[in-house]
Amino acid sequence: MEITRRTDYAIRLIAALVQKDGVPFSVREAAELQDVPYAFARSIQHSLVQRGIVKSLRGAKGGMVLNVDPEGFTLFDLIEIVQGPVSVAICTNDEDWCPRSQTCQFHKVWEGANDIMKNYLSSVSIKGLLAGESAFISASNLLASLSSQVEVR
Repeated sequence: MEITRRTDYAIRLIAALVQKDGVPFSVREAAELQDVPYAFARSIQHSLVQRGIVKSLRGAKGGMVLNVDPEGFTLFDLIEIVQGPVSVAICTNDEDWCPRSQTCQFHKVWEGANDIMKNYLSSVSIKGLLAGESAFISASNLLASLSSQVEVR
């Protein structure tokens, strides 16, 4: 999985909104603050409004505000909203993509890697990351992810 430039920019814009703590923020200001090209920021803002993540307010004191609770909104949530399913291999999200997925020796490994990545990216909220919390995956969650996907010998 690769984080796209669009996702990177979206993360930066969401970070700016979290830091504004509910105060409307213009797309232009957020773009300048986070070094995101304005046209790209407008496109991302439009997508985030459509998905209900950001609310757009009109008027002299308008702008955009975060429309989700930043304490419960994770990096995993944002990545999936912007670029789709998070996965290391297409076959883990689309069984029809590969006719061998049921017999493939590696399929369970890819599913296990997906679980580990999902647990890691979901381990802390956007607000927590901005407050200095570290993303982590506990040893027990790691073992649970691995044992549910891969037969250990």
